Amino acid sequence: MHEHTSRAENDPSTPAETDLSAALLLQAAMVLEEHAEAATFTLIRQALAIRQSPGVQELAKLTDALLTHCAILATGVETIPAEKCPPRGAGALRDWAQLRQDGPADGPLGSWSYARQLALIARNMIQAVHAYRTTIAARAPYTSRPNLPSLVPSSQ
Repeated sequence: MHEHTSRAENDPSTPAETDLSAALLLQAAMVLEEHAEAATFTLIRQALAIRQSPGVQELAKLTDALLTHCAILATGVETIPAEKCPPRGAGALRDWAQLRQDGPADGPLGSWSYARQLALIARNMIQAVHAYRTTIAARAPYTSRPNLPSLVPSSQ
């Protein structure tokens, strides 16, 4: 990818081309993912820490946020090739589909249990994505540098 700016080194009227390296884009994506995962873990802890019946609105807000995060995480897990998807990820996708279909159970604990199940699914999805990332990182021993020799990871 390249970014065009309004200034070139010698001629301010000529657009300059700046290389946006894959490493820089990957680093930016990782920061965004870490932020999203931290927000999801906050929701997971909140849902799993519920010991008494929370307020209806509080539980609805938590459930809505968990549904949103699960949908986003499911998209990430679905991008993992089926043969490389950890069993935890495949199980989380199966459970996610079932919970979306069934919704919360009737009864006084139905909504509370639903939020807790969503939290467990979100946690399993995050762990599956982390496991997949780890396998990819282990298989990529060298860092590519355009126009320069590759670096061994320990020398970076």
